[in-house]
Amino acid sequence: MTTRIFRVLVLLSGCSLAQSAPIGPASSPPQPQTTTVASAQPAAALVTNTFVVRGIIRSGTTPLPGVNVTAANTLTGKKVATATNPDGSFSLVLPSRGRYVIKTDLAAFASTTKEVVITPETPQATVDADLMLSSRAQILAAQQQQAAGAAAQEQIATALANRGMQSLSVTESDASGTTPTSNDTSQQTAGLPLNGAGTDAPTESVSISGAMGQAQNFGMNVDEIQDRIQEMRDRMQREGPGGAGPILFGGEAGGGFGGGPGVFVFGGRAGRFNANQPHGSIFYSTDNSIFDAAPYALNTTGNLPSNAQKASYDQNRYGVTIGSPLKIPHVVNSEKTFVFLNWTGGRNTNPFDEFSTVPTLAERQGDFSATATQLIDPTTGQPIAGNRITNINPAAQTLLQFIPQPNLPGDINNFHFVTSLTQNNDQLAIRLIHNFGEGGMFGPPQRGGGGGGRGRRRARNNINFNLNYSNSTNELGNAFPTLSGTTQTSGINTGFGWMAGANNLHFNYNRSHTRLSNLFQDKQNIAAAAGITRTSQDPFNYGVPSLVFTNFQSLQDIGATLSNNQTFAWSESLFVRRGKHNLRFGGDFRRIYNDTRSSQNARGSFTFTGFATGNDFADFLLGLPQLTSIQGGSTTYGFRQNFWDLFIQDDWRASGNLSFNLGLRYEYISPFSEQNNRIVNLDLNPAISAAVPVLPGGIGPFTGGFPVSLVEPDRNNFAPRIGIAWKATKKIVARGGYGINYNTGQYGSIVQNLANQPPFAFTETNVSSAANFLTLENGFPPAVAAVTNNFAIDKNYKLGYVQIWNLNVQAEVKPSLLVNIGYNGSKGTDLDIQRAPNRLPNGQLRIPGVQPFILETSQGDSILHAGTLQVRKRLRHGISAQGTYVFSKSIDNASTIGGGAVVVAQNDLDLAAERSLSSFDQRHKFTGNFLYELPFGTGKKWLNNNGGWLENVLGDWQWSGNFSVASGFPFTPRVLGNFTDVSQGVNGTLRANIVGDPYSGTCPNGFPVGTIECWFNTSAFAIPGTGQFGDARRNSIIGPGQFTFGMSVSKTLLAKDTRALELRIAANNVLNHPVFSSIGTVLDSRNYGEVISAGSMRTVTLSARYRF
Repeated sequence: MTTRIFRVLVLLSGCSLAQSAPIGPASSPPQPQTTTVASAQPAAALVTNTFVVRGIIRSGTTPLPGVNVTAANTLTGKKVATATNPDGSFSLVLPSRGRYVIKTDLAAFASTTKEVVITPETPQATVDADLMLSSRAQILAAQQQQAAGAAAQEQIATALANRGMQSLSVTESDASGTTPTSNDTSQQTAGLPLNGAGTDAPTESVSISGAMGQAQNFGMNVDEIQDRIQEMRDRMQREGPGGAGPILFGGEAGGGFGGGPGVFVFGGRAGRFNANQPHGSIFYSTDNSIFDAAPYALNTTGNLPSNAQKASYDQNRYGVTIGSPLKIPHVVNSEKTFVFLNWTGGRNTNPFDEFSTVPTLAERQGDFSATATQLIDPTTGQPIAGNRITNINPAAQTLLQFIPQPNLPGDINNFHFVTSLTQNNDQLAIRLIHNFGEGGMFGPPQRGGGGGGRGRRRARNNINFNLNYSNSTNELGNAFPTLSGTTQTSGINTGFGWMAGANNLHFNYNRSHTRLSNLFQDKQNIAAAAGITRTSQDPFNYGVPSLVFTNFQSLQDIGATLSNNQTFAWSESLFVRRGKHNLRFGGDFRRIYNDTRSSQNARGSFTFTGFATGNDFADFLLGLPQLTSIQGGSTTYGFRQNFWDLFIQDDWRASGNLSFNLGLRYEYISPFSEQNNRIVNLDLNPAISAAVPVLPGGIGPFTGGFPVSLVEPDRNNFAPRIGIAWKATKKIVARGGYGINYNTGQYGSIVQNLANQPPFAFTETNVSSAANFLTLENGFPPAVAAVTNNFAIDKNYKLGYVQIWNLNVQAEVKPSLLVNIGYNGSKGTDLDIQRAPNRLPNGQLRIPGVQPFILETSQGDSILHAGTLQVRKRLRHGISAQGTYVFSKSIDNASTIGGGAVVVAQNDLDLAAERSLSSFDQRHKFTGNFLYELPFGTGKKWLNNNGGWLENVLGDWQWSGNFSVASGFPFTPRVLGNFTDVSQGVNGTLRANIVGDPYSGTCPNGFPVGTIECWFNTSAFAIPGTGQFGDARRNSIIGPGQFTFGMSVSKTLLAKDTRALELRIAANNVLNHPVFSSIGTVLDSRNYGEVISAGSMRTVTLSARYRF
């Protein structure tokens, strides 16, 4: 019953968008009259593609190198990992489709997570992250739990009234985390977030959120801070005054709470909190398979029972943080020098659970008699008797051992692999601060503490040093147990900072090492053992060649990678106050070294489509691929880059109810060069009818001289930032903003593609033909084409940028109820788009003597509009709640911003036909959260201060939860394995024709639209005719709606002084409902029109933290 109810909910949230989705025909240019080659019918296809997630990791606007990035499949638990390049960019090849959690880890920085959905229709996704220093994150966590005195509450409230300004900083980081006041001239100004020295947090330098800047307000927006204030007031009514106030606003004497359990966040007189005593925390959390639900298994043949097998795993995370004045007996005892130590670690076994479609036992032996398609003998053109192949290719027989036999009945999802993967990691951070002049841990003492005024803070002068080290080892899984691997990463980050009054100078050095390997590297040459010729013979590149099918799970081994990244960084900034203007200005310089060796396709890739026999696996058994490609070498590349930026910002308090934040930032990011000039681009004529390779510093015959980077620098990257906050009445505040952000990390992926090109590497893309069959053994014959490069970049490529604007109006309906109405918009310009220009609709090459290649240009654009309605109930009587509804629409012709797919354009001569819904478009989304303090314990309705064991057990518990209900993401109807498409060096770019309404009726299998077996009407699409492109738009099928609900209960046990023990139980997907994440949209495939994947089921985490 619950399953049926959930299906109805999903149908309502997903299919209700049918009327608004742009499904109609896209524009298509007139086709040449010479086009005569028919579009061959593809074999039944289960989509298998190369799945990739990439992105840029920053802190503020500073790219972070050496960040460990892992992608974990929420259904199977399978993980892959890598580390970011010097420009902060990363790229991960995923083993299969599904929902993935992308996690970032870097010493001294707080981890981040984000979910993406990878499908055959959107095989690539972009995930960007903005990291916060872990010290700042810990302080924010402590501050959110702190109960402060009444005087401190009023100070915070006063500060908020005077600082009603959204964060629109254009500095590299706001070291102080607060806006300077008229009595404060000692604030730290912009600093380099990489070093973690002399700075606690970066600003939201690229954020124009339309709300109070969180980095400048304890990481919370205005509403959250006001809720904390009210919560403190409620507690004070129960427990009396006391507690040292936050360091930002001075503090009162101890008493009552005695300052709360926070760490390193207190000022004023000591009370029970003594800043010169060691303080810190110890935490531990665990997630064990005995607490979690089994993965939801989809099996369209009905062969899989509900009691799916579950992997056994155990995840343990722990850490210690401590800070104290530096005291070494008989050596040093200083109240001006402080040391902070932090160690975190994890010892985990993670679940890996995946279903795959593999050939049946009969098909492995060449018996296709159960297949309806008549097999054709490619040598005679006659039917194969009985659909039985007897002459299996020897190379195919060797590689067949790496494709497992089915362990489930049926011909779809008939192989189930369950295991656990080991993941170990450690991070150690040490930080030293020495203050000059008066003061303790936080510099000079505050004045004016008693009455609660801010008081005057003297100038801070200090030097600071930090050292961070991280190390991790991860076991990587694969859909097939015969393939696996490991990734090992280590990193060191050190920094030195000097603060002299309003001036801030920083130096930082970062080094990271990453090694990715498979089971056969340096051990066994599988390609040579199979008789495959002209592949890499370097032991570093050993492994299993890639086999790509349309009906079955592809065979894809892990590519070896060895990377060493270094970054040297300098930062200087200054703060000046002039009347009502708070001015900050400064600049940064970074020198980036990236030494990398990576050959992802050195063993060759073979694509089987059924073009020879009518069945892709039959083609494999005969050793007849339609498309082969190889790219690899033995070169270690040395990429180099410089990064400059200058900024100026004016935080202008025009009047008591009107303030502005005005800024201008200039960034110059040089394209990467290679230290030995071993990169290659193609010089193209305007008509793209000729292509000539050109080396760094060379002169092309069509566009003239090329720089050493092969891409002209983009030197006009000016980014204005404007923010306005106006308090119209006592209860109404309006905020607005505008800013520009540049895609500064794209050069990293570009130079990787320019590497491993001839003559410095072996690169080929070959297409089989009826007159000249390619084979497994001879898939890479000596190239006939004069040019075999597979990538080119527009010489005049421009960095993409996004303009962002917003307007929000917030009204206090009553003291406990806030309503916010907002609008957000963004426009992307010069976004990356990938083209395949060397092809014609008839399958012939457009440029004679040049193999197919991908051309990357900056011709993409996007537009997004979003309206928001938020209602928030502040904490009263132990209850708070918030609900937010967002109505949005995003359109683009290349979803390169926002986590979307990067797809090669269907028709290079009609890029306008690519314009459609963004792959990340989600029309409706409603999110909410709540907090309920159970009415037992100190200051509560029942069991109030009775001191009994019942109060100790039942008192002071909190129950909280969050939920999200949203419409589905869009998918593209595609034609996979099309002969003409593959003949042009690509597979899956051809879209279908739309011939009906996909949201009504019944599928040919008899199921109504909106069910798992028939999400959309498959009869609404058809394969394009001879030599034509499909007229269905990208992302024109709305997928299943999304529903998630998480819940947690927690309890804090307060001891004497500042000691406290926090206990927490948290559950994701607590209702254990399946969240369907992908649908089959490849025409005539076995799973066409069906729901083909689901997200993770219920997981439970137990955690404890002791603060002292």
